[in-house]
Amino acid sequence: MKYTLFLLLLTLISLFAQGQHRDSIAMYGTIDTVLVQEKQLDKAKDANAGTRVSTIDIEILNSNRTKSLAELLSENSVVYIKSLGQGALATSSFRGTSSTHTRVNWNGLNINPPMAGSFNFSQIPVFFTDNVELQYGAGNVKNGTGSIGGSINLSNAPIWDDQIHTRAFVEGGSYSTYTGAASVRVGNSRHSFHTRAYYQQSDNNYTYTNKVLMKDPFREKRKEAQYKQAGFMQEAYFKTSANTMLSANVWLQYGDRRLPQPIMVSVTQHEKQEDFDLRSYIGFDYLWGKHKLFLKGAYFLSTLQYDKWSDGTYKYAEEAFNRSVTYHVGADYHYNLSRFVNLNTTLNYTRDQIKAANFSSDNIARNVISWQANFRWSATPWLLVNGQFMGEWNDGEFAPTYSIGLFAHLHENVLTLKGNVAYNYRFPSMNDLYWQPGGNSNLTPEKGFSYDLTLGYTPRLGDPFTLNLDAALYLMDIDGWIMWLPTKDWFWEPRNVQNVRSYGAELSAKAIFRTNHFHARLNINYNYSPSVNRERNFDEDDTYKKQLPYIPKHKANALLNIEYKNCFLNYQTNYTGIRYTMADESYKTNAYTIHNITIGYKLSLHKIKITPQIRIENLFDAYYESTQYYPMPLRNCLASVMFEF
Repeated sequence: MKYTLFLLLLTLISLFAQGQHRDSIAMYGTIDTVLVQEKQLDKAKDANAGTRVSTIDIEILNSNRTKSLAELLSENSVVYIKSLGQGALATSSFRGTSSTHTRVNWNGLNINPPMAGSFNFSQIPVFFTDNVELQYGAGNVKNGTGSIGGSINLSNAPIWDDQIHTRAFVEGGSYSTYTGAASVRVGNSRHSFHTRAYYQQSDNNYTYTNKVLMKDPFREKRKEAQYKQAGFMQEAYFKTSANTMLSANVWLQYGDRRLPQPIMVSVTQHEKQEDFDLRSYIGFDYLWGKHKLFLKGAYFLSTLQYDKWSDGTYKYAEEAFNRSVTYHVGADYHYNLSRFVNLNTTLNYTRDQIKAANFSSDNIARNVISWQANFRWSATPWLLVNGQFMGEWNDGEFAPTYSIGLFAHLHENVLTLKGNVAYNYRFPSMNDLYWQPGGNSNLTPEKGFSYDLTLGYTPRLGDPFTLNLDAALYLMDIDGWIMWLPTKDWFWEPRNVQNVRSYGAELSAKAIFRTNHFHARLNINYNYSPSVNRERNFDEDDTYKKQLPYIPKHKANALLNIEYKNCFLNYQTNYTGIRYTMADESYKTNAYTIHNITIGYKLSLHKIKITPQIRIENLFDAYYESTQYYPMPLRNCLASVMFEF
């Protein structure tokens, strides 16, 4: 059935027969660097003017094409990724919030799973995205609800030229880990097609140090951690006239993985999870004079098969099948009232349908209608003021959200200031409401205010130096934080029990030195993010003013890239502070620092660019755990070759 659906969708994409020409929304680029013109700039402007926004450099994306999005974010941003291991569940904490408070958008569409609400970043290949943008905090109301901590925006972009661009790579390394991928771009000035395919498998039987089961630590191999995943993406873009564009995209993702046990468990049992995701959309863009209209319809399908058994059993002792379907339609209209005032409004409808083994009903549905208005005013040549409002009807329950922000050039593009105040909320996930046993239909939305201030500094050093510095301060008060807690009936139940304060500081720096044959780049990110329970739930509440579980106060990473002629070296270090595993800070996992190094060479053979490279992960063989009792790999090595023509 999956393969039939796959072929049907591929056929439908190939039948789109119209194109579009609109220079003002065109996207231009080369195979190495995608330059996104006005359409993408418009999308970036959708963020509140006072929202901090950062983009992962295209050079970093290209050097990490063989990795997952979880690895990319962990090593190159302030987002903390909590991982159970390579290929296993990897969720995020953005600005001291939980994994459900990070919204993930793909070409403007929310792809957070409606059941759990939190996104698994290990299942997304970097190879499948052209741009990764981070929007910090809740300031961008247009992102919708749920992005209390921030949003991670993935996007794809066409290239309008008459050439065929092909890229492929193979990689192999420790623990029988093998990866292969290929992409082909074809088109001309009126249409563009991009096909991508990806496959990875690993025995994942790495050696680690067990410090739990015996008095003296001993080394053993990880068991029951093997995985494989595959993906396919087809993009199609058509210029149908001088001011219209039609686009379509289909993304298939499949994963089959064993779920390893924590090392404190000595009883052998087996768990397996099989995931399948279909994400598809059709978009229509229209621009005339001062008006812009973007229409989009989407269909998402997600299935999960879970099986659990023990040694000696001849059939699955426990199994579950979950299925979710999402339908989405939306309209986004912009109007330039004058040179100084821009108006924008959106209307969206989303329907989620869930069929889950552990839900209180066989078929659960949720209908969400949202309307948003955006006002942008260039008050002076150096000051931009922005106001956003959104109303959402979630199964008939109305909740408003809004933000006010400003962006100021304090000194001739050298010194900039951003600031915003926002009110946002998150409705409970479908699991929170309907999971049995434990689902609580009486839950209320998490909600609260956030305050954000960002200072940017770009001194004019002149060639060959470039320097960019960003410093941000933020404060968020979140009321009704949902936590799953044990009950007297021996099951867990979600409740609105905590009022949380998350505050902190973020620092980022980028320094570049470039000459004809030598290029050096240094990227540094640091995050200080206390996130505490700010009120007592009862007189002897030991969680009062304590750091929330699995949220590090300190996180930092640095990347040094050096290129000389055709040779290159990347040296990366990633520090993660202690994380408490209990709400009263009674247990914790140790801080760790990981070092990675990559060495490679770029060569050309006729019209083919070949880039072999070797990378060593965890260079100094450090023992560390991202999640307690789930050890991560020690030193390991991978070799790859990239072909471009």
